Amino acid sequence: MKKDFAYAVELPYWQAPNDDIVINSKGDSLTAFFQIWSSPAKYSVFTGIFDFSYVWAMRFERNKDLSYYIPREDDNFHACYWIVPESSWLEKLKAERRSFFPDWDKYDVGEYTHYIIQSDSFYVEIIAKDIKISRKKLKDVF
Repeated sequence: MKKDFAYAVELPYWQAPNDDIVINSKGDSLTAFFQIWSSPAKYSVFTGIFDFSYVWAMRFERNKDLSYYIPREDDNFHACYWIVPESSWLEKLKAERRSFFPDWDKYDVGEYTHYIIQSDSFYVEIIAKDIKISRKKLKDVF
């Protein structure tokens, strides 16, 4: 597999394509809320939720070069997120941590994954062990 090549994973809900997400973090958990469309330009009563657990790192990038994402023209997804299976960013984080704590991986069990979610004009990249995607009726998020 090519280094830093991301593939799309279909979201179970239609994330409103031109809306910002709202991010909350506490400890090593990160939650991102997104608006859902029930049909084109018609908002659902539900709010979509990305719940990341065991978060190691996060970064925002505006105007990101999409050259390492699989072209989306070939799928029929309304909305998606991405996974980077061979992430140079994750490798760099592991090497840096190993330089300070050589045996860290004996105590921090489980696999980390490089995820990418989208806001209106930002890509949010997250290194975490787990993601859960759900929806709820929520008030006053946006």
